[in-house]
Amino acid sequence: MKKPQLKTALLSLSALLFAGSALAADPAFPKAPAGKVTLEVWSWVPGLDKTVAAFEKAYPNIDVKVTNLGGGPQTYTKLLTTLKAGTGAPDVAQVEYGFVPSFVDTGGLADLSTLGANNYKKYFVPWTWGQVSPDGKAVFAIPQDTGPFAMVYRDDVLKKYGIAAPKTWAEYEKAAATMYTKSGGKVKMGNFYATFAPWFMALAWADGGQFFKRDGDSWVQTLNNPSAKKVLNYWYGMIKKGHVGTIQAFTADYWNAAGAGQVASNFEAAWGPGGYAGSMKDKGAGLWRAANIPQWTASNTVKSGNWGGSSSVVTAQSKNKQAALLFSLWLNLSETAISQNWTNGGLFPASDAGLDFAILKDKTKNPSKFFGGQDISSVYATASRGVNVNFQWAPWFPFANDNFNKQMDLMLKGKLTPNQALDAWQRETLAEAKKQGYTAR
Repeated sequence: MKKPQLKTALLSLSALLFAGSALAADPAFPKAPAGKVTLEVWSWVPGLDKTVAAFEKAYPNIDVKVTNLGGGPQTYTKLLTTLKAGTGAPDVAQVEYGFVPSFVDTGGLADLSTLGANNYKKYFVPWTWGQVSPDGKAVFAIPQDTGPFAMVYRDDVLKKYGIAAPKTWAEYEKAAATMYTKSGGKVKMGNFYATFAPWFMALAWADGGQFFKRDGDSWVQTLNNPSAKKVLNYWYGMIKKGHVGTIQAFTADYWNAAGAGQVASNFEAAWGPGGYAGSMKDKGAGLWRAANIPQWTASNTVKSGNWGGSSSVVTAQSKNKQAALLFSLWLNLSETAISQNWTNGGLFPASDAGLDFAILKDKTKNPSKFFGGQDISSVYATASRGVNVNFQWAPWFPFANDNFNKQMDLMLKGKLTPNQALDAWQRETLAEAKKQGYTAR
């Protein structure tokens, strides 16, 4: 197994003195460094400029320049290039949990434990800290948000066709058939995201599926695990019948279809509702609702998976690591930042205290306002408690993520069965892992 070559931290723990925060609910953050500092931050969080303004007001000697390079893939491509080149990287970058291991392996991320980051472990939802500190010692990022899965649906459309929000996958499949028949095929019950592996993996995650697992100094990869096969065959059956669509996520085509009530439901992470409110504006506003994802077996216990969620990494190239850590902690633990990240971008906090902030339950503000004034945060809190905390990611996940698109395209074109597509995904990704020098089976 490859081991990251960590650069020596520029600042020692003794350089971090603690000061009280502006808000009583906030933990004590590290003291800002003396002198003027400028931080470059790469992030795609909507409205982050407003949050940064609040940070700069609290810490006037730190200027923060935010650059939005686009969603994950666009940011990752440039970040990887700069880390390998040894120059051009930002001080702080937003990275989803599933991609953190691949960036750790470049040796381009600072180990924040040398700056006292472990002092803040207690403030985060436990499973998120495991995502940024695999061995419980080194800390390669600060948790930002989480993406537990829930079902979002158009309440008016379901009622129009006499359908109750499905509580099991059997009910969902039946509802999809009913909607297709009654609408003459014009309305799809759901939509399969064929170009986002983490979306699919979250559904299998909810069924207990494991795709990667550390085994000493080696790895075990099972992209074609039983849960993955069950989930993919289930969805492929509905796709073939035309009962669900395959519109690409985050495109104008999807937002237009969802806004027009042509897609009646979908499965979204906790940050998803913010995207719905921001992207559809007035189309369908007040008509959407959220509910627990259907279960394979009827039960009072909700099992869920997680899609995305991200963290704040500090690069080894940063010349202002102390200020970068301060910003990353403030961004993800202060009540001001968590509140604005929720209302502006729908980011569901990784902060344990943040889950109880009143702003998450404010029905007059988005995304809850867009969802008919429903307290959707309670739905996602239930989902979060149902996420398997032992889920792991491998350093070569970026390849697995891209290869998934290839296999799904072949499946949708009828060239592969679901099982063949998963077997090919497993085979080709495992070969790539070994090519990259990992001991994996």
